[in-house]
Amino acid sequence: MLIKLIEVYNSLGVPRVRELYLNSSNIVSVSEETHSDLLQEAQSLGFSAVTQFSSIVVQEGGRTKTITVAHSPQEIHKKIDPSKTLLKG
Repeated sequence: MLIKLIEVYNSLGVPRVRELYLNSSNIVSVSEETHSDLLQEAQSLGFSAVTQFSSIVVQEGGRTKTITVAHSPQEIHKKIDPSKTLLKG
C-alpha cells in the first residue's frame, strides 16, 4: 500500500520539502527524529516548532535509505494500518 508523506531534505545545502509516496511494505523502521540540523532548518520552510519529525528506514533493493518526514511515528503507524491502534499504558 502506498502512503503519502511530506519529506524534508537538503538539496545542495538548501532545505526543501516534497510529497513522497512510499510503499509501506518497504519500511524497515520508524523512529522519532530529534537531533537533526534539518529540523531547525525546517522552521524556515514554515513548519511550526511543535511539528514532529520521524526518520524512516526504507529497504531499496539490497540497500537501505533513511528519509526524514514531517510526521510523528504514531501518524505514520496510522497511515500504514489505520485499523490498529497503539496500546497506551
